[in-house]
Amino acid sequence: MNVGIDLGISATKLILLDEDRLWGKEIREDSFSEEKLADYLLRYGIARTDVHHIALTGVGSDQYGDSLLGIPAIHVDEFAANAKAARWICREEKFIVTSLGTGTSFVLIDGETSKHLGGSALGGGSLYGLFQLMLPGVDYSEFRALASKGSLSNIDLEIGDVSKEALPNLPLDVTATNFGKASPDSKPEDIAAGLVNLVLQNIGVMAHLAGRGYGIKTFVFIGRMTTLPHAREIFDRLERLYQIHLLVPEDATYMTAIGAASTMYDYQF
Repeated sequence: MNVGIDLGISATKLILLDEDRLWGKEIREDSFSEEKLADYLLRYGIARTDVHHIALTGVGSDQYGDSLLGIPAIHVDEFAANAKAARWICREEKFIVTSLGTGTSFVLIDGETSKHLGGSALGGGSLYGLFQLMLPGVDYSEFRALASKGSLSNIDLEIGDVSKEALPNLPLDVTATNFGKASPDSKPEDIAAGLVNLVLQNIGVMAHLAGRGYGIKTFVFIGRMTTLPHAREIFDRLERLYQIHLLVPEDATYMTAIGAASTMYDYQF
């Protein structure tokens, strides 16, 4: 089997992958080390001799050499890992995989080729920083709980707030201005929901605009932020607004690690 490790800026994702099974999925927010990798394998009853390769990807992977715990380690380009995993999820010839990490990247998939189109500094790091400023003392799990209870209509100005009738191609529930209804009396849960919408909605708009020049209507979204409260609701609105398809795989959080580990295999999940 192979181990896939995505060493991101804010978290490390680990997975175990054999020829027909994905398991051992873990996300760690503390610093990564060989000792912690050894504990990870021990926890799942995996002997080092059972691991064929360790596949490293992400911005932190360059800190490590060609072996970990005496196991051969390969370094996989993060954008290539995203493309590899996304091809198994989407069977269309041409689409864009959008990785929602600490920042955001856009990779064009065109048949067997892939191309990094660029990225944005808007991402999970932005969301974390903003809620720390606007909701002092709230940690990530508390933020998620708050966001799940919040209402976007209480914090965002929508088309329906300024027009009695839908405008051409603009339904009444489309956001006119993020935080357009914010006030000193806004509830923490509405602020949290508004922050999720601010980040995810604008990433979705950027993805759509990136795809327009290529005639692309299908997008694969990966990364932990796809699991945020209201995420699917936000994506559904974008789909209706732009007549596009936003596909979020079941294991979206781990797709970069999966793509890296799967470089040794040639099968589809």
